Amino acid sequence: MSTCLPRQRFFKGALIGLIMIASGCGIPGFSSKASPTPPATTSKAFQPLNQTPKPMLMVRQGNKVTIHLYAEETEVPIAPGVTFPAWTFDGTVPAPSLYLRTGDHVTLTLTNLDPKMAHAIDLHAALVLPGLDFTPVLPGQSKTIRFKAQLPGVYLYHCEASPMPLHIAQGMYGAVVVTPPGEAPPLYTLVQSEFYQPNNLNSVLNSPPNYVVFNGVADRYTVHPLRVPAKRPFSVAVVNAGPNLFSAFHVVGSTLRDVHASGNPRNNLYDAQTYTIAPGDAALIQLEFQQPGLYSFVSHSMDQFGKGAYGVFDAVDAPTNPKTSTTSPSS
Repeated sequence: MSTCLPRQRFFKGALIGLIMIASGCGIPGFSSKASPTPPATTSKAFQPLNQTPKPMLMVRQGNKVTIHLYAEETEVPIAPGVTFPAWTFDGTVPAPSLYLRTGDHVTLTLTNLDPKMAHAIDLHAALVLPGLDFTPVLPGQSKTIRFKAQLPGVYLYHCEASPMPLHIAQGMYGAVVVTPPGEAPPLYTLVQSEFYQPNNLNSVLNSPPNYVVFNGVADRYTVHPLRVPAKRPFSVAVVNAGPNLFSAFHVVGSTLRDVHASGNPRNNLYDAQTYTIAPGDAALIQLEFQQPGLYSFVSHSMDQFGKGAYGVFDAVDAPTNPKTSTTSPSS
């Protein structure tokens, strides 16, 4: 597998794929893509690691939540036959979703297992003093942050170490979902993000991305659609990790029944056709499909759609009292 990031150009087949789905002709595979152009060279000094990931540990005791996160370098797949030398939280891109409840008292410890550089964490859900809590963690060291999940919503967390645009583009981001009392978490969490040339700040700041993806892999949910109930409302959290592009979230064949900006129920919009999510922001979106079948979801910015920001919901008749499930970004 290549550890360089080739630039993929899609055929017009991506749009044809939507038409095929709507007409019942099936979901297009990856074979519709054109051959990649040669990758830009990366610095010879760049020697990526492939550390064995250490999984997140999260323990809840009442409203007290303890979380252990780990920073590592490891290769991750981002498209068929393509891997990326990522900087990660817990070995996945995006990082594991953190599901909290309003009023939770959170103790989060970040341990930096990367031997080459400092990392840090910025949690948009944490109302803290950034100069105290979001400071760099040197290799081999740990830092503990304590905060109260005060506001319901859907939030981004990401690495705060300098240069921050590069640390985000290299894969250090995830979602925090804080649910209000009595509310269930979303059925799925989708994190949109971009991949550029590895370890190349100039590419991140000045070039278009090679891929724009949901949950770390181009066209991930075309081959394996996300199963959802038909004829019953459900919610999806959508986070835009960026680092640069605005997302234009859209579901083909449906409207976005309710949109909570930043995931907060006080910020409600009804029956939106497409919802714009800025880098670093998020939304909680409620959907309801009137009949079983396949419904595509995309970023309606066509350059993003063509680079992998495309997936499918598979709406099926649900039992009378289905259990609510949650899916982390790594699913």
